[in-house]
Amino acid sequence: MKKDVLNALSGIYPNTIPSKETLNHPGIIHHVTGIDPFEDTPKAFEIAWEKLGIDIHVAKPRANAKRPTKGVDTWKDGNLRFSPLGIYPTSAWIEYCPHIPKTDIEWPFQYDATKDGFLSEDKVGTIPDMEMHATFRPEGGLAGEGNQGTIRQLREVTSDFNRYFGNKAVQYHIYYTTLFMWPIVKFGWEPFVMAATYNPEKFNEQLWKPWSEASRKYCEIAATLDSEVIFMHDDIVSGTGPIFPPEFYEEYIFSRYNYILDPLVKAGKKIVYVCDGNLDYFLERLLDFPFDALHFENPATPFERILETWGKAGKGFIGGISTELLTNGTPEDVKKHTRKVIEAGRIYPGFIISSCGGLHGDIPLQNIIAYFETRNEMGIPADLTQNIVIQ
Repeated sequence: MKKDVLNALSGIYPNTIPSKETLNHPGIIHHVTGIDPFEDTPKAFEIAWEKLGIDIHVAKPRANAKRPTKGVDTWKDGNLRFSPLGIYPTSAWIEYCPHIPKTDIEWPFQYDATKDGFLSEDKVGTIPDMEMHATFRPEGGLAGEGNQGTIRQLREVTSDFNRYFGNKAVQYHIYYTTLFMWPIVKFGWEPFVMAATYNPEKFNEQLWKPWSEASRKYCEIAATLDSEVIFMHDDIVSGTGPIFPPEFYEEYIFSRYNYILDPLVKAGKKIVYVCDGNLDYFLERLLDFPFDALHFENPATPFERILETWGKAGKGFIGGISTELLTNGTPEDVKKHTRKVIEAGRIYPGFIISSCGGLHGDIPLQNIIAYFETRNEMGIPADLTQNIVIQ
């Protein structure tokens, strides 16, 4: 329920431990709904979210998802390569910034970051509602599907979500490029790191500064939304830890966070910081910012360290369940892991359970069932009874 989420983000023990999941597994959705999720995607998601006890999720889709083509591993569409992932595919650039010649390591400086931001209101937004929670850069979409959205569309989807779900759920609004993510999605990791290291001051003037303004603008818009919670994403680390020395982050990234977030703070929004990779080194430092919760990836970031820092600070923390274990472990492994996470996390008021990498189609169905069965046994309700739809 929404109240449980807001309590957890406020350091108040909720009645029931809340749940945030990226639900993208056709098997579990069909299992609990009896509906082919490609035949009636909106209804299937609506029922599955409620039966599985998911309190934070994306907007209800308005159209059916495209059924994957059997035997097709990847496919191209323009400058994107898609791969099946579940009900919705994932995508990646075939080439970053194809319009820029890549003759040396300085090619990122040819990119004009001042043009990043929002589409004007006189344009038609084409981004699907299921992806409206993501960044409104020109590429749009959480996975960069090449679609576009407008500010008006963002407001409409937010209002529609609240009218439909009411007090049942919190919408998963995630702005994907708080600051550090901008050059990653534009240039890729290696060109970004090389250019930022080769000429950091030029990178600062031409790229960090305009991108911080674009992100500040998003926060100004998000501050007006009919939504209590906003997720701000920034993968500032890799799976092993920081990419740059601490001084780099202090000068170019952390020094701008308060400026970017200020409109949300003044509007009284709950701000959740989302970051994949190993955040161990920065866990204490991030407590200095006006984040009400941390949505982290584990085991990359040790769960024990999360409890010692964000848990003991009375802050919210979203995660705990290893997607790697869900994918590669046995049902008994999953049950044992889930019990351990819930027992450790429920001591603190801010615990919100989540499978960090999402529940995608490559996870064995029996493992997802084991996960939700264990949650249910430990007081986080999930109804796994099979619906039978009579045609």
